[in-house]
Amino acid sequence: MRKRPTLKTIGQMAGLSHVAVSKALRDAPDISGATKARVRKIAEEVGYTPNIAARNLYLQRTNSIGMVVPAMEINTAYNRIFNEISAKAAALDFCVLLGSSHRSLQLEERHCRMMVGNQVGALIVAACTSETSHIKAACGATPVIFIGGRTDVEEYVISNDYRYSAELAVEHLTGLGHQRIALLTYGPENRTVLQKEAGFQEAMARRGLTPQFFRTGDVADALGAGAESVEHLICEGTLPTALWCASDYMAVGAIQALKRHGLEVPGDVSVIGHDDLYHCLYPNFSMTTIRLPLAEIGKAAVELAVSLIEHTGQAVQPHQSFRPVMMLRESTGPVRRT
Repeated sequence: MRKRPTLKTIGQMAGLSHVAVSKALRDAPDISGATKARVRKIAEEVGYTPNIAARNLYLQRTNSIGMVVPAMEINTAYNRIFNEISAKAAALDFCVLLGSSHRSLQLEERHCRMMVGNQVGALIVAACTSETSHIKAACGATPVIFIGGRTDVEEYVISNDYRYSAELAVEHLTGLGHQRIALLTYGPENRTVLQKEAGFQEAMARRGLTPQFFRTGDVADALGAGAESVEHLICEGTLPTALWCASDYMAVGAIQALKRHGLEVPGDVSVIGHDDLYHCLYPNFSMTTIRLPLAEIGKAAVELAVSLIEHTGQAVQPHQSFRPVMMLRESTGPVRRT
C-alpha cells in the first residue's frame, strides 16, 4: 500500500521544515508567495490531503457530528433527513458519521458509544423508542440532540408537531363531508403514535365527532399493517368512509386492500398518508398525505449541534417543533352520499 504523503514528505521535496510547509498551505502571511505556490504545486503532485483528525487533536476540537437512525430504507424519512443534515453540515465544514441501528436498542447504544469514542462533538439521534436512558449513558458528556418526536423530555429536542398533523387530516376530511373517520397506526407504541392518536381524538372531539382507532402490525412492515387493518374493518363491518394512516406505506397497504375488495379510492373510502415519501418514488401514485418539514428539522439540528460544539455563546433553543403541511392529491374526495 502506498504511503500517505505528509507535511514532512512535502518539506523534504521543497527543502523546507514541516512547520513552514504547514504555514504555506494555510496561507500564513510570513511565507512568501513564491514559496506558497511551490509548496502547493508539490502537494498537488504527490496527492497530499490534510490530516484533519491530527489537526483537531492538536487543537483539541472536532468537526464531526454523529447521527444514529433506526433504519435507512427508502420507505423511511431517515435517508432524506440524513441528506439534509449532511449537506448543511458540509456547508459549515463539518462531516457526519452515520449509524443505522436496524431498530435494535443494543446496536443503537453501540453506535453511540463508538461515535463518542471517535470524538464526535455532538450526536443527532432519531431514537428507536421513547426510552432513551441507554443512549444518554452511552454518550456521557457529549451533547445529544433528539429528532423526530419520540421523546420530548430530553435537554435538546427537535420534533414534528404530530398533533397538528391530526388537525390537518381531520380538517381536510370533514371539509369533504366525512364524519366516520378512522386513524390506523401500528406498533411499537411510542410518543409519535401517541401524539397522533391524542391529536386525532382532540380534532374529532372539537367537531363533535367520535374518533375510531385501529392499531395493528409493526412499523417494520407498514404495508402489511395497512392491509391487515382494512381487512379487519371490513370483516367487522366497521369500515368508515375515510382513513388517516400513520405513514405513507401503511396508506398504500390500506389502498391495495380496499381495491382487492372492489372498493374505490376515493369514491368509497378516502385515504390520507403521512410523511410524503411515497410520492417522490412513484409520482403516478397520487396519494393525499402530510409532508414532514425534513429540511427545516435537518437545518435546525445541525445548527444546534455546531453551536454546542463550538460554544459560540449564542442563545440555544433546546426544544423546537416544526409543523407539517398537507399535500392534496387524488386519494381523498367528497363523501359518497347513499
